[in-house]
Amino acid sequence: MRDFRDAKAMAQTLRGSLSAKSINIAHSESLELVSKMFGITDWNTLSALIKGGSQRASVSSDPPIIKAARRLFAIPMRDLVPFPGATYPLFTGRPKTLQALSHASKQQREIAIVAQRIASVDDPTLDEIYHIGALAGIRDLVRLPDGTVKALVQIHRRVAIKDFSNESEGYSAIVEDVDEGAITEAPELIRMAVARFVSYAERRNIAIPQILLPPGGVRDPNVIADTVSKFTSDPGWVADILANCLKLPIEDKQELLATFDPVSRLEAVSELIND
Repeated sequence: MRDFRDAKAMAQTLRGSLSAKSINIAHSESLELVSKMFGITDWNTLSALIKGGSQRASVSSDPPIIKAARRLFAIPMRDLVPFPGATYPLFTGRPKTLQALSHASKQQREIAIVAQRIASVDDPTLDEIYHIGALAGIRDLVRLPDGTVKALVQIHRRVAIKDFSNESEGYSAIVEDVDEGAITEAPELIRMAVARFVSYAERRNIAIPQILLPPGGVRDPNVIADTVSKFTSDPGWVADILANCLKLPIEDKQELLATFDPVSRLEAVSELIND
């Protein structure tokens, strides 16, 4: 009889069986369904149990916290999920966002960036944003003639959003850093995921991030995959670079951002690319 350590294989079997009946679900959805079969609230928790080798671990779905909570200025985004390692140009005109950017820039502090659950909401509250976001450094801030502001931000790391304020002085959030665990080397997974991504990017006319390309601009999927697997052994870093490029609904990208285990995150990215 299978136990909870066979969850990934069970998820693949479930997904294949449903596909044969013309019922298509994402790899992440199949993982969540299998988690619930074992009475676990979500895949992140079950994945931690598998790595720990025991079901006696806590079943809390809260991310592991590694730093005390503090309040920072914040930006709610309608159409962006922020992945660590990425740099984004942000164009914004909401007064509270402009105030948050101005205060954070003057104080030379990081700013929290978080995706909205519903893009049409103009003044979101805690219930209307996702509760995993990221911290970013403001590299440039330019006020445009039409009154909007262009901000260039570099994403640093994931955080849990514990509170969110939309008061008149600007958006702010109470954040806590989360522990993504130790780097687990996964060279074969990295190689497979990168090769799949290169083919995926070519089919969808997506620019391959310059950091992944070998010298000389070689575009061969296997050459790029071999180069990346030699360059880094961190599956989480690779997962974030690839996830940022995928053409997915906001909720699917957010699920990847909220997958803390680096290997699980890259496995999920690889499955999405393979669809």
